[in-house]
Amino acid sequence: MYKKRFLALTCGLIFSLGFAPFDLWVLSILSVSILLYLINNCSKKDTFITGYLFGFGMWLTGISWLYVSVHYHGNIGMVMSAFLILIFISVLSLYSGLLFLLNSYLKVLSPRSLKLLSLPVAWLIIELLRSYLFTGFPWLISGTMLADTLIDGWTPIIGAQGNSFLLILIAVLIYEIYIIVDLKRSPLLPFSFLIFIIFSSFFLKSVEWTNPTHEIGVSLNQPNLTLEDKWSQFGILHTQEMALRAIEEAEEGELIVFPETAFILSEKDNKSYIETIKYKASQKNITLISGIVEREADFKMRNRLQVFGSINTYYDKVKLVPFGEFIPFQQYLGGFLDIIGLNLTNTLPGIEVKPINVGKLTISPSICYEIAFDELIRTTAKDSNILLTMSNDTWFGQSAGPIQHLEIAQNRALEHKKPLIRATNSGISAIISRNGGILEKQDYFEEKDLKASVLLYSGNTFYSKYGRLPILLLLTMYLGLIVIRKIFYK
Repeated sequence: MYKKRFLALTCGLIFSLGFAPFDLWVLSILSVSILLYLINNCSKKDTFITGYLFGFGMWLTGISWLYVSVHYHGNIGMVMSAFLILIFISVLSLYSGLLFLLNSYLKVLSPRSLKLLSLPVAWLIIELLRSYLFTGFPWLISGTMLADTLIDGWTPIIGAQGNSFLLILIAVLIYEIYIIVDLKRSPLLPFSFLIFIIFSSFFLKSVEWTNPTHEIGVSLNQPNLTLEDKWSQFGILHTQEMALRAIEEAEEGELIVFPETAFILSEKDNKSYIETIKYKASQKNITLISGIVEREADFKMRNRLQVFGSINTYYDKVKLVPFGEFIPFQQYLGGFLDIIGLNLTNTLPGIEVKPINVGKLTISPSICYEIAFDELIRTTAKDSNILLTMSNDTWFGQSAGPIQHLEIAQNRALEHKKPLIRATNSGISAIISRNGGILEKQDYFEEKDLKASVLLYSGNTFYSKYGRLPILLLLTMYLGLIVIRKIFYK
């Protein structure tokens, strides 16, 4: 029994290697196949424990980088930092335990011909719940590991969340092939199904969902400041000088992008400087977009994406970071420790999610954590010709956190088949193609100018138009068949 539980934990550790920066998604698939072998004929209790340990291993490898923020920037000791992260991982692992428990029930209730779908369906249900429950935590969504791989062709149709279903279905088919071969029978049916999924994914990559319209020049600016410098007088002056220099060196019509909260002084607190960059940008027909802290009455603030130049508009962050920008269930938790390290618990959410129109540009904006919420991005991406996200991942140093964040952004570009611009304070800033590939990037704590011509695209993918409709229909049909079977075929 202990050997089986150790193997379950190991499978979870291996599964997380499919995400950036390792990208060993084939090993992730095989780890699930092995786990299916481990839970075969297990009791409900053992199934839950095995699933829980799998989840614990996945989260332990997958988000241990949060320790960097808690310890180094939260002024919390090593032992307490490790303890807080382990508590968080322990709670998240409950999802995996419930996932495999749900699978055991669905497998019993499913018609014989649909038993192969029980785990992919359970996986999909639990990941969807995790994306919404308790404000949502859509990190390490399994399907995101397929971005920019040979089998990411279904992404513009079913999205990264739908890819989770395909990923787990492949793992189930591999397990079934092994069992059938072990019984000395022909695995033709599951093998054919497996080949169909892989080859259809590959060939769908060639579908032209969107059409090129015109090119724009883009300049990404990564201030590369430590957190201490960023929130100092030196950091304020450094960033302001960078913005002025970027405008002076830009070509007419260029898009200049700075990261989240690059300007820590609000517009009314820095009126003279803001008026200057507005004037200089408009004179050259330049669009400068930067994160800015907008301060309001009663010490409240908004995390804002501000547009300067020929048009002056903004977007306020809607999806705030729990415990970083607001305290969930504040009436119960009170002044609970801000584990992210920056005291922004008085941040107000934005009111409206809308695209930003600047000349030929129609921008789908998002700030930091928001890029992980696929449906939030789809709200504006379907009406846009470029996606833009800005972040400040300095909190996480050179850990896996920023590159996982980048991988999530790659999925959003691929879902909508439109280019994406990602600006960060200290890495990883990047220009991402509509196919999810990285065209140009500024690495961790790297200082260099990043200029490129970016081709804009019009039109929409199936996912842009219909979102999660295919996977919701699949879940409805599957669960409906179970209900019908239960009622009429007792």
